[in-house]
Amino acid sequence: MKLFEHKGLKVLYKSTGGIETSIILPDHNIAFDFGKCSDELVEIPNIFLTHGHLDHAAGLPYYFSQRSLKNHGPGKVYVPENILEPLTKICKLWQEIEEFDYSIDLFPVKENDRVHLKNGYYVLTGPAFHRIKTYSYILMHKVQKLKPEYLNLSGSKIKKLKEENADIFMDVETPLFAYTGDTTIESIQQSKLLQNAKILFIECTYIDEKRTVERARKWGHIHLDEILENLDYFQNEKIVLMHMSRRYGERYIESVLKNKIPLAWQKRLIYI
Repeated sequence: MKLFEHKGLKVLYKSTGGIETSIILPDHNIAFDFGKCSDELVEIPNIFLTHGHLDHAAGLPYYFSQRSLKNHGPGKVYVPENILEPLTKICKLWQEIEEFDYSIDLFPVKENDRVHLKNGYYVLTGPAFHRIKTYSYILMHKVQKLKPEYLNLSGSKIKKLKEENADIFMDVETPLFAYTGDTTIESIQQSKLLQNAKILFIECTYIDEKRTVERARKWGHIHLDEILENLDYFQNEKIVLMHMSRRYGERYIESVLKNKIPLAWQKRLIYI
């Protein structure tokens, strides 16, 4: 898997359109999508599935089987609510095939659901627009901060107000990491959280004129040209392009991106 790191947030990922996509945030013990289920993914206890296409979901039963084999506990897998039942059936069929029982912990999610982690972190289910029901996911961090009108008070006065149970704090929620899943450009246009996440992993299946914007949209994907036409929406510190078609080689991708991405954006809008 490739390693990306920005301001202390580590991301392991592999992604080729139609073949395999999986993203791991090891320090938060969460991952998004299964791909074919790497060894690294088996160690992660919380997985969020964007949608049911095989290049994102094929490793699901293998994940549960391997977790059981290694005595790791079942792990929790969050899936779009409309595919909870068929995914459960698939996993149970594999139990029959393997003649081996293991826990299957699948949990349905819908848009705007929150899955709470530790220390004020949670994963928010966000919008995506694909050929089938799909969600993006956003890692959020919530902290309490003093309201602006109390910032200049001394420590002793703040302590006294706290003892009096005064309403001096406000919740501040920050989108740290976002993953679009498979989607069209509308997911960015319509979501302030995706626009403002510190790090955004965005699908970019097609990058050249051989596969047009119209073709990308027909299959529920994003073309590089659409990203470049909508740069004003992107307030992210880092935008990582992923899910590119397997028809592109690494050197070709690098050449196209160098020629198309404006120089001022080449350190923010990247492919690694």
